[in-house]
Amino acid sequence: MSKELDAILNKDANAKRTTVNGLISTILTKYSEWDRFAEKFGFVSLTGELFRSLLEATDEEKLRRTAEELGSELAKEVMLFWFKELSLESFLAYLSNICRYGNLGEFELQVAGGSYMISGHHEYGERWSMFLERFLREAMRSGLSINPQVDHSKNQVILRFQTGYPKSANKQEAITSGSNLGR
Repeated sequence: MSKELDAILNKDANAKRTTVNGLISTILTKYSEWDRFAEKFGFVSLTGELFRSLLEATDEEKLRRTAEELGSELAKEVMLFWFKELSLESFLAYLSNICRYGNLGEFELQVAGGSYMISGHHEYGERWSMFLERFLREAMRSGLSINPQVDHSKNQVILRFQTGYPKSANKQEAITSGSNLGR
């Protein structure tokens, strides 16, 4: 390892109040859970400001149609590629990864028996909420045959649905917390 790289790792580890080994473990985890797959699907990194501007510049009806089309196809493709199955667990792991590493927002999962509620908050405004509502609804309908009730407001999206297979009784998890949902 070069001296420059060692200095960067030490500096960043200190700033994050962790060890260099802890930082390297975090980097390798992100690579194994995200980077190696995201590269193959052409994920793009944008600043929040640029992303919001693109959303605002897009025709609202086109944004709706695009969300539905991508939700029904792209989500299935990614889940099958990453997790080799279409299941509630793979959907939750997919959502966890795209939130944690793709910065879609902060989502939490609450489970009570077979009743699920996924609530999300983001900083991208009404159009992103509308996009997420349609994208996630279509992803669940087409990939899992689950028809969720979805509500949204300016910076929030909430999905509610029932399954016959309770994940656990009375459980709450932060999808972006680093928990391995569905794994």
